[in-house]
Amino acid sequence: MTSDPSDAATPPAPTGKEITEPDFSGTPQPIEVFSNRPNFPHCALGAYVDISGFAGVVVEIVKDSIKVRSPEGITQRFNANRLKTLHAPPDRSEPAPMTRAVDSPKPAAPPRVYIAEPDFTAPVRSINDYAAHPDFPQCVYGKHVDVAGYVGVVVEIVNGSLKIQSQAGSTRGYNGEVLRKIRGKA
Repeated sequence: MTSDPSDAATPPAPTGKEITEPDFSGTPQPIEVFSNRPNFPHCALGAYVDISGFAGVVVEIVKDSIKVRSPEGITQRFNANRLKTLHAPPDRSEPAPMTRAVDSPKPAAPPRVYIAEPDFTAPVRSINDYAAHPDFPQCVYGKHVDVAGYVGVVVEIVNGSLKIQSQAGSTRGYNGEVLRKIRGKA
């Protein structure tokens, strides 16, 4: 019968419900040593542990919590389920590959067209001047516009939404369909 090598440094858990005389000898072990075991928190009862810098002996298990008493006599309570979550080993498994039917190839995304150097010298026009056009929002691409007091150049159109960059460098997004409904009235 083989045993887990980390079990060798773990003191045997007392059979009582509460440890009245904690043993602080040795070096506190990181809580990860215990929280990754299937019998946690019971395997940590009586052990000298370190939980994110708080060192002490697990003196009691109450429902889903452990009580840890430091050598100075301070007792703190920790949620065992939360400790499992916080100190779980990282998931290094590979995600399942995405498969798709050979019959229905996914269309490639259209290339992103973005104006890196907008022209702020062009005259500013209200978005209302463009919103009623049948080819809106494409007709406003690259134009210097005013949308309810926000002035900038339309530097990109993504899924019908306008990305407008101000001269100061900030960018706002506006839904083209909403602009057409609100601002496109003649």
